[in-house]
Amino acid sequence: MAGTGERSSIQSVADAAGVSPTTVSHALSGKRAVSPRTRERIFAAIEAQNYRPNMVAKGLRSRRTQSVALLLVDIANPYYPAVARAIHDVLAAEGYVSFIGNTDGDADTERKLLEEMVARGVDGVVMQPVALSAAEVREIAGPETALVITTTEAGEMPADAVLTDDVRGLTEAVTHLADQGVHELGFIGGFPGASAGPLRVDTFEAAIGGASVPEGWIEHATFTREGGEAAAARLLALPHRPRAILCANDLIAIGAVEATRAAGLRVPEDVAIVGFDDIDTASLVSPALTTVVNPAAAVGDACARTILWRVEHGPGAPYRKTVLPTHLVVRQSA
Repeated sequence: MAGTGERSSIQSVADAAGVSPTTVSHALSGKRAVSPRTRERIFAAIEAQNYRPNMVAKGLRSRRTQSVALLLVDIANPYYPAVARAIHDVLAAEGYVSFIGNTDGDADTERKLLEEMVARGVDGVVMQPVALSAAEVREIAGPETALVITTTEAGEMPADAVLTDDVRGLTEAVTHLADQGVHELGFIGGFPGASAGPLRVDTFEAAIGGASVPEGWIEHATFTREGGEAAAARLLALPHRPRAILCANDLIAIGAVEATRAAGLRVPEDVAIVGFDDIDTASLVSPALTTVVNPAAAVGDACARTILWRVEHGPGAPYRKTVLPTHLVVRQSA
């Protein structure tokens, strides 16, 4: 028997279990049926002999590495860890490992991380491209790498896509404000360097149904509290300021609340603030944020299951698009 920490061979595992090495391989890969009793003997032998499959060699033989890269915009933003956890839970149950990269919405970083993950032979990539277009991401990933794009970019994706119905949630926010007699709406979009322009600005324009917005009432910021505070301060310094500020995410909205207080104004009496995402902090700040619920766990779950489907069906199958609903949750800030 192999000593602790040693790697036994697949042949010795097969001998101990009384089966062929091929049967051991089938039990490990799950690609061929192996009886429950035989599987039990095999895994008992694996544990007893401290056998660890050579995943590199296995990947060369099967052309799969059982690995997926998650390229996230900002892992410090509470929304993205919730997405990543849901992806991990689904993939881990299927024997996959997940690698996380942080892009900061920077074009060079997006490109470098994507190229590196593809070069390492990951089976798939889940990515929200910001600076790169979806077409550029597809070109870098190549046709063989399973690719799921989660983005607010409009139009058809050259890849499988998991999207959220952002217009629905912001439309509910606009309707809620209108019901309170609030029609003077400003907006703070995210990531001014995004390939399609600041994130969720198109969504805001769709939600207000083509109504005109005074000059200067659409700002942009990084997806951070500091970015939101600076952008909101610019809106509030205008001679004619908006009565409500809708924000591309909750961190921006929290910064907008701080800027409103710093200007000597009250939330929501003087300026209503609406966030987007419904991160845990949204219900804990004061006043608690009225925000659009962006279902992070459902997004992650759908991304992982789409990756698994694509790996199984190969690049020839038609692209799949999943669109998840959003909705407004009303609290105290609007």
